[in-house]
Amino acid sequence: MSGEYVKRLKKRSESFLREAVTTIDKDLAMFFIEQAAQIYIKATYYELFGEKIRGHNIRNLLGTLLETLKQHGYNKESEKIKSFVNQYREELILAEEAYIESRYGETCYSEEDVNKLLETSKKLINLLEEVSENVKLG
Repeated sequence: MSGEYVKRLKKRSESFLREAVTTIDKDLAMFFIEQAAQIYIKATYYELFGEKIRGHNIRNLLGTLLETLKQHGYNKESEKIKSFVNQYREELILAEEAYIESRYGETCYSEEDVNKLLETSKKLINLLEEVSENVKLG
């Protein structure tokens, strides 16, 4: 598995989050936060299984990750992701909508939307780091 590829993706994810915090355009911030989460999921999947996953729907990507974890016997980690998806379903749907709406839609996002999604994205990244560490040690 290419550690450089994983590092590159994680660095891009971190850059998107930094840009989301500094931009004054709330719609762009939402897009950046969604991209950060999406890319981090893909980096984690590649880091753990050495395969690239395609797509942009965050819940589908997380579903693929949790199913693959389960197939490899990492039921505890799979359940953590499933629990996260259930707990933050509303925020994940908001992120998925922002992928399109922030660029092409009529929706205008608020500071509250940005803050809610930013916090959820940070929690997701922390969870993915925890899962990754547990799988590597496991």
